Amino acid sequence: MASHRLTAEEARRAEALVASVQGVSSCRIRIDEAGHVTEVHVVSRGGKSPKLVARDVEGVLKAEMNVDVDYKKIGVVVLDAEEAAPVDIPPEEFPILEHAARFAFVSVNVVSTRTGLRAEVELSRDNAGAFGSSESDNPSATPLTVVAEATLRAVSEFLDDHTRLCLGGVLKVSLAGDDAILVRVDIIGARHSKTLAGSSMVAGNDAQAVVFATLDAINRLTGKFEFKSSIEYKIK
Repeated sequence: MASHRLTAEEARRAEALVASVQGVSSCRIRIDEAGHVTEVHVVSRGGKSPKLVARDVEGVLKAEMNVDVDYKKIGVVVLDAEEAAPVDIPPEEFPILEHAARFAFVSVNVVSTRTGLRAEVELSRDNAGAFGSSESDNPSATPLTVVAEATLRAVSEFLDDHTRLCLGGVLKVSLAGDDAILVRVDIIGARHSKTLAGSSMVAGNDAQAVVFATLDAINRLTGKFEFKSSIEYKIK
């Protein structure tokens, strides 16, 4: 039984947390109307037995969110590495395709003023550069969301006008004693949509880790995007 009832938002946070566990490919958590966890479905890429994966999931939920889930409620499917990708993203819907020309980090700058917060992110791809910025008029706002938005705007400079990138959320968590950034990105196209998650360990720079986590999600689909034939480098 969970130590407290989960809201839908907390359940999504728990899913992202479990998905960040080494070896876990995806996670879905079901709660009842009262907010109690009824089922935890986990897909593992292999390397551990289902029982050990379930224990890891049980442990991280307890340690990071103070949620007690009986490991017997945790269902684990262990797949070979070659089989894992089609489960997360079926090829007939929106395949994950690796691409040599991935989005690369160049720089990030966060400026806090009396009137708000501004983040500026510069990326490169195929010897072309693009710049994105985002602002918040709340001086006490967390820079994590502002940086992630700026990153998505920089990526969008490379993409055609039919593809939209929406930030689903940014979360900083403690994982095995170290800080990590989790980012959800919703990709909406003319005939398809997909939700992806990216992660990055924090190495002393939260803003840079947010950019890396956002690109970790985006770069899984670089072979599927439609790109502009040319990019006008501009600040906006």
